[in-house]
Amino acid sequence: MIDDEELFAADLIGRRLLKLTTAWHHHADDDPSLVHLWLHLEGLGPVLFHTPSTGVSLRPDRPHGPYSMEEYGSVSVIDDSPDVPVTRFVGQVIRSVRQIDYNDGRVSFTAGLTLQFPKGSIRLLGLVDDLLIAHDQPLGAVEAHLHEDVTLARVVQTSVGCPLQWDAWTTTGQCLYLRYRHGEGTVEQHPSEDVDTWDGEESRLWTSWDDGTNGGWIDLNDFLATAGLLLAPEAEVHTTPPIDLKA
Repeated sequence: MIDDEELFAADLIGRRLLKLTTAWHHHADDDPSLVHLWLHLEGLGPVLFHTPSTGVSLRPDRPHGPYSMEEYGSVSVIDDSPDVPVTRFVGQVIRSVRQIDYNDGRVSFTAGLTLQFPKGSIRLLGLVDDLLIAHDQPLGAVEAHLHEDVTLARVVQTSVGCPLQWDAWTTTGQCLYLRYRHGEGTVEQHPSEDVDTWDGEESRLWTSWDDGTNGGWIDLNDFLATAGLLLAPEAEVHTTPPIDLKA
C-alpha cells in the first residue's frame, strides 16, 4: 500500500492491534495534547490517525521522530503511551469501525470514528484543528451533538437456516444486512435490501467477528449487542422461529 493513500474505515476491520505510537504537542506550561496516533495493525502496518481540519483522517504511514515547532513548542513521539485509553486494546482484533457525526444545529461534519474491540470500544475524534481526542468516556456538553447511526427502527428476518440473515434499517433510514454463520457475524451497509444494488460505492462492511463457536444460531439481541447495534424503543421487529434440525 502506498503512503498518503487514504484508507477506508472497513480496511481496519478484522485487523489485530499490535502496538501504538503517539505524538504529543508540548507548548509553554500547558498539558501536552495528542496530535497524531499510529495504530500498528497486523497485516496492514502502521496507520496514522490525524486531524487535517475537523474529523479524523487515516492513511498508512510510519511514525517519525520528535521535532521542534519554534514558537509553537515541540512534538514528542512515544511508543505504547499509557496516557491513551486505546492502549488497553493491544492484542485485540478490531470488530467494527463506525462513523461519528457532529451536529449542533449550526455546523455539521463527520467528527471521527468509534473502534469496537471484543472487550470495549474507543472513540477517535477531531473536533478542532490538530487536536486528536481518544476517549472511552462521555465528553460532557459536546455529547449532545455527537451521533452514531447504530439504532435500528426496523428488523426483518429473511433466513432462519444457515446462515441466519436479517434486513435492518436504522432510525435515519440506513439499510443494513445482518448475517451469522459458523460462529461468524457480519453487518454490511447497502443502498437497499435489493441485492442488485450491493456492488456500488454505497456498500461497505460495518462489522465482522468470529465468536469461536462455529455455531449456526444466535439470538437477535445477542447479535445486536455483539455488533454494537441497538433497537429503538418502538422498533418494528419481525423474526421467524428457528428450524428444529432434529425434528
